[in-house]
Amino acid sequence: MAGLETHCPLVQGELHRHVAHNEPLSGAAQAHLRSCAECRAELALLRGVQAALLAEVPSMAPPPAVRAQVLARARRPARRWWPAALSAAAAVGALLTLNLLGPSRGVAGALPDPAVVVSAGRDLLVASNDHQGTLTLLRGGQVQATLTAPAAQTPWFTEGVRLGRRVFLADAANDRVLELTLTPLRLTRTHRVPDGVAGLSADSGAAGGRVYFKSVRGAVGTLDGAQVTLAREAGMPLADAMDGVLLLGGHLLVTHHLRGEVCVLDPDTLAVRRRLPLGGMPVALAAVRDGVLVLDVQGRLLRLRGDLSVAQTWAVGGHPDKLSVNGDVAVLTDRSGAVTRVPLRGGPATRTQLTHPMDVEVLPDGTFAVAEGGRGLRVLDGALQTQRAVGRPPE
Repeated sequence: MAGLETHCPLVQGELHRHVAHNEPLSGAAQAHLRSCAECRAELALLRGVQAALLAEVPSMAPPPAVRAQVLARARRPARRWWPAALSAAAAVGALLTLNLLGPSRGVAGALPDPAVVVSAGRDLLVASNDHQGTLTLLRGGQVQATLTAPAAQTPWFTEGVRLGRRVFLADAANDRVLELTLTPLRLTRTHRVPDGVAGLSADSGAAGGRVYFKSVRGAVGTLDGAQVTLAREAGMPLADAMDGVLLLGGHLLVTHHLRGEVCVLDPDTLAVRRRLPLGGMPVALAAVRDGVLVLDVQGRLLRLRGDLSVAQTWAVGGHPDKLSVNGDVAVLTDRSGAVTRVPLRGGPATRTQLTHPMDVEVLPDGTFAVAEGGRGLRVLDGALQTQRAVGRPPE
């Protein structure tokens, strides 16, 4: 993310004032947060420490010296910073007691900076873009298990897919795809993908299934298998690592947003069959009953027919980069704060505002789980009304 780091000290000063004194964030700071994983992690850390220090003590703020001590300990390189924060908080004695920081306060800490959510029946796996790469298994709004997957760089999870009892998570910052089981929650394998993964898709087949990927620089392949090069692109900021992969009707569809096209490949040989020049910057795909939806980060949603011709286009505005579909309703998320509902059979699109919606996943009951960066997980109904929020309460 070259070019962003020079602004980090100024933004982080604003983040401290925002958390400590409830000062609103400037538009420039909010824009910076959408692109900078380090500052997002800093915001998550500040909120976590503030929540620990203020738990059940609403009328008192922690003394500045105590708050500074906790933050200093929290930033020390370690597999987990929370025990250090606890020991610092314990020193304030009359202000806090250790039982306030126990398991009953664990949900917010277990969801430090949600970026990707994967539905697996009753369970949800949430991957966070924090320093430790926190992975959290939820059931009924309760934390069932957590583990961390730290790496050389702060993780930047771009996509997650389920294949049977396994879940695969793409980490573009560390050129890897994590393979996990959920019961128990365990990291079983790390697949190396040079240049980082922008998109994933899973196909269950007779041979045990395949996971397809699209790399940041333009390669398409299967994990630990064959791959082809659609284009040879230069690197890009992590925030721009986004593309869609979808197996549909005997075709492997892959967006290539830098060239405004969707590529149609043979799923077995990976030979390119067609290139669909759609314009804009297509970044995500979803199957619908009569074709496929293509999401353009420049503010369009397109529906393609079975023959892959364009049937309909919606102007949705903003910069949406993720979508999920339930029947005739599509829900789009935009990191700048918008969640948009598009009725596919007619009617106006509607919108609600969240903090930093990073991903959306339809759940078995028809609701939508939204990974809200820096805050937690929010479950919305088909009308975009909040059914429950897991993690930190709204400010």
